[in-house]
Parts: sequence; C-alpha cells; structure tokens
Amino acid sequence: MGTSETEQSLTRHPRARRIVSAVIVAAGLLTAAHSQEPGPPRSVVDAASLDDFQLPPKTVFAPAMPRYPNVWFYVDASLADSQAAAMRLVAEQVRAAMRVRESYGPFSNPEGADFEVTIEHLQPWEVPEHRALQHAHAFHMRYYHSALAAQRLDRVTLRTRAGSRDFYRVAASAHYEVGHSNPNHADVEICPICGRTGEYGSQPGNLVERVHDPLGLELLLNGTIRNVAVHYHHEDQREVGGIIRALADRFAVQHQVFPAQSNDRNTLRIGVVVIGPRR
Repeated sequence: MGTSETEQSLTRHPRARRIVSAVIVAAGLLTAAHSQEPGPPRSVVDAASLDDFQLPPKTVFAPAMPRYPNVWFYVDASLADSQAAAMRLVAEQVRAAMRVRESYGPFSNPEGADFEVTIEHLQPWEVPEHRALQHAHAFHMRYYHSALAAQRLDRVTLRTRAGSRDFYRVAASAHYEVGHSNPNHADVEICPICGRTGEYGSQPGNLVERVHDPLGLELLLNGTIRNVAVHYHHEDQREVGGIIRALADRFAVQHQVFPAQSNDRNTLRIGVVVIGPRR
C-alpha cells in the first residue's frame, strides 16, 4: 500500500510530525477528561413534589411562630443517630459555610424558635435621594427542632433509589431584611434589594412572607440575592457562598425549592435540603 502525500510530508519534516503527534495526544487527553467528568448528581430522595417529604401542619409548632418554616433539612440516619445529632450537623455546616453568629437567647422576639443565626451588614443600600431609608441588610434564620421531637415527628421514612431510608429532620425559617440596628428594620418597600421590587414587584400581601422569606432562602442555598453573589462587607469581603456548595464537598446533597402559599404554609417558597452519605 502506498503512502499518502501527508504521510510523505511528515516523514520529510520531523518537526511537523512532532507537532501533529502532540495535537493527537492532547485531543486524546481532552476526550478522556470529558469522559471522566461526573454527570449531574443523582437525587438522594425520590421526590416529585413537596408532599413526598411528609411535612407536618403548622399547628405542630408554637403559636408564636408567625410563618411556616421555609427551609427543611433532612439528614440520613446513617450520618446521625438522633435528631440532636442531626441538628448539630446542620448547625455546624451552616456556621462553617456562612460564618453566621449563633444566638441562644433570651430573645426580644423568639417567634417560638429554639435558637437563631444572623449575618449583619450585608449589601448596603446607599442612595442620596432616600437618605432616611438607607440601610444595610441582615440574613436571619430561626431553627425549630424541639417541637418536632416532642411530637415524634423528627424522624421520617422516605423513598430513595436504594429503597426506603430513615431521615432526621430540622425546620428553619430564613429571611433577608433591613439590618436589625437600623431604625427602618425590618421593611423598606422601595428597596431594590429587600423590597417589593423587581421580580417581587407584583407580590401582594405580607412583605416578609412574599419577599424577605424567598430572599433568605436564596441566600442560604446559593449565596445570592436576586441572582447576584453577596459578599461580606467586612474582613476579606469574600462571597457568602451559601450552603449547597459547601455541603457537596462532604456529602451527597439534594436540594429542591417548591412553591408554597397554600393551606397553612404562609410563605412564598419552601426549600428542602437532603443530606446523605457519599456512596
């Protein structure tokens, strides 16, 4: 079989042959790298709707709790041998990921919570035309776990791809609002960050339920507000980051956000975070 003109040319020019060989090797490595990239993460829990997570009614909690919890953490029982252990795991991960300040009371307004976390001095809104309304923002989340444990609703069995598994769960209520030390706390309707503006401009009713709650949920999960990364306003000014990215470094994580505002779920959206062991 005769050689082609290209083969003859490469034989006459060794440098060209080396270049072509390098290109072929690089292409092979690139293909191999793509073939080894992980696909999208598989779900921990087989859940098509919020109903699959068996959320309890609002009456389970103290009457002082004004809004249905908009965050639910489910921790695989292989990672925690009790709800208390699951609560510690969740609290430690949130604290490490977001550098929150934990407070255990007494509180001026606990809203029936067991304890709470905050981050202050985020995203200052400073505009000369609204000087009296200027403010920085606060992330605020209250944890609710004892009410679930008291009624034996802290452990549930959920369907997974590997069969039924037990999970411990913890509820929380996250929101994003005018900073606590600001005289305008907690509401400034016209604020482009925490107010009834932009995608939330047409939301009727309670500002906390319809705007502050979904913003707090977004920051907790993704480290963003209105799809913009949030940075600390002090120290190294790094991104807040959210918890999903941090959890994924250690666990199998599934998170879903569902519409709420039905029955006794008086908050715009509910997020579910499932934490399982890496297989």
